[in-house]
Amino acid sequence: MREYLFQVVFYLSAFLTIIGALAVVLQKNPVRAVLSLVFSFFMVSIIWMMSNAEFLALVLVLVYVGAVMTLFLFVVMMLNIDIETEQKFPKIYLGVSFIFLAFFLGLLWYTMPRDLIGHAVQTVDNLGSVIGGEHVSNTTALGNVLYTDYMPLIEITALLLLVAIIASITLVHRGPRNIKRQNIKKQIMVRKSDRLKVISLSNKSEKRA
Repeated sequence: MREYLFQVVFYLSAFLTIIGALAVVLQKNPVRAVLSLVFSFFMVSIIWMMSNAEFLALVLVLVYVGAVMTLFLFVVMMLNIDIETEQKFPKIYLGVSFIFLAFFLGLLWYTMPRDLIGHAVQTVDNLGSVIGGEHVSNTTALGNVLYTDYMPLIEITALLLLVAIIASITLVHRGPRNIKRQNIKKQIMVRKSDRLKVISLSNKSEKRA
């Protein structure tokens, strides 16, 4: 019964993922297309969770759905959606799109190894990782590999990201404009000639006379 329920949930999630992906391409409204993509991400995360890849499933939901897709949604909602929806494209675009789709699918099928699907289908018992004689979760196994064998590369990547963040903030930062503030250095370095100017009033009165 458990195995039957497992297969039902898997095939249902896969079917809904394909439906969501088709809706992303076929929807004329950009907001609905983004929401369909979010729905597809949720279905894919269910499939990954069933494959004991819980880390990838959580990252997909938290990073892509929670951050990237939300950002895309806000950007798309600022567009002029009514004009974009009313645009009509020639029907020849649809035929050319299907030709390119068939070409890329055929290329993918030709380059994909024949035994890839056979090796990918594994039982749940064989999906666990073994570390130190104990079965651990996917997240634990991935963390042990990343923070032991690849620790220097992670540190270098984090440093590069930090430098990129600081550089981007520095490039786009603009100081406050039209704000009057005290310039302490300018006040200290001031000279007497800059503050006091002697004007001879007697010479001016003689010229006027």
